[in-house]
Amino acid sequence: MDLLKDYIKAKFGIDEKRFLEVLQKSPGAEGYILGNLGEELFKEYADSIGYEALRIKEKPEGGNNAKSEDARGDFYIRKKGSIKDEWLVVECKGVKSNAEKRSGLTKPSSCLTILNKHSIERAKHVESIYKSGNSAYEKAKEEWEKKNNGSFPKFRWNLSNPGSGVPDLTGIWKSKEEIKKWLETFKANDFHENAYWDLTAPIRLLQTHMPSSRIDTITNIKSTGPLVSEFNILCVDLFLKTGKHEFVFVNSSELNHQGKSPNHLQQNYTIDILTAKDGYKRHNLLKPWYDNLALCIEETKPNFRKLDKSQLDGR
Repeated sequence: MDLLKDYIKAKFGIDEKRFLEVLQKSPGAEGYILGNLGEELFKEYADSIGYEALRIKEKPEGGNNAKSEDARGDFYIRKKGSIKDEWLVVECKGVKSNAEKRSGLTKPSSCLTILNKHSIERAKHVESIYKSGNSAYEKAKEEWEKKNNGSFPKFRWNLSNPGSGVPDLTGIWKSKEEIKKWLETFKANDFHENAYWDLTAPIRLLQTHMPSSRIDTITNIKSTGPLVSEFNILCVDLFLKTGKHEFVFVNSSELNHQGKSPNHLQQNYTIDILTAKDGYKRHNLLKPWYDNLALCIEETKPNFRKLDKSQLDGR
């Protein structure tokens, strides 16, 4: 602890108590630390399963203009011992901290709606989302082709897990009325924003957050969300919602793209919904998500990229 005490004193000129007070009032600072911690833990994980991981600079010399389109991630990885110039780019993210608030789940009625759609009426909900996404795509395609030459990218959604993701909660409740009665056992404060932060609310959303805006150079469509081509593998640290640093992985080309822009990923993907009903246990991951990086790579076969040494971070 003396090492940490001396570091805080030297870097910030205050003691640990004051530093903690400031840190607790600075969600952005906490998030930045957690993000960097997640990257370090991913690097250790990759090493433990036989991959070398080379860190990519957040901002190369020359700023964002010098950022390679093939290296918009956090790490280059490849199997240890390989001498081939064949690398995969991994982007590391945490789960969205205020997913429940943004989804309106501070109201029991909203919780009832989402749980019902993911359990009792999941099949109907899946079909509805797929049809809605396909309809949005067809309209966007028609409008684009009126103004442009060439072919609009194909629609590539997963029929059984469409849109931004529909976790499977079937079997936890037998009816909507049963869900309603279960939710009524909680107090009003259990749905407050603070309860979600403290992990004491009835449910927890495991949801990604990728708010950056990009212009697709193929279609010239600008949208909020990264491009499918920016990285090969998305790695998500579930710590904020599970209390453990555990990772899930997905090949970016396997994720459901935005309905109106097939080369853009969505901002938020719902990986799972944990509930107090079954002890907040994680449910079976639906494709295209994986718990195992090597298996994700083996089964989905992402396209390799060449190493761009100008993008490497020497840390």
